[in-house]
Amino acid sequence: MITDNNLNNQLPKAIYSIFKELHILHYLRKAGITKAKGYSAGFLFTFIFNLVFEGKNFFQL
Repeated sequence: MITDNNLNNQLPKAIYSIFKELHILHYLRKAGITKAKGYSAGFLFTFIFNLVFEGKNFFQL
């Protein structure tokens, strides 16, 4: 299950600083990627991005 933590706690510090420097979440909002309810699109994007670079999948959580 995805824990309901702050976005800062979900990413390693190196990846979070890259996201912040490149304004990734800003460009996701600007591209019109939104959700009606539940977790935000930015949160889900960073969660899946983190899984890819840790070499894990949803079943290993």
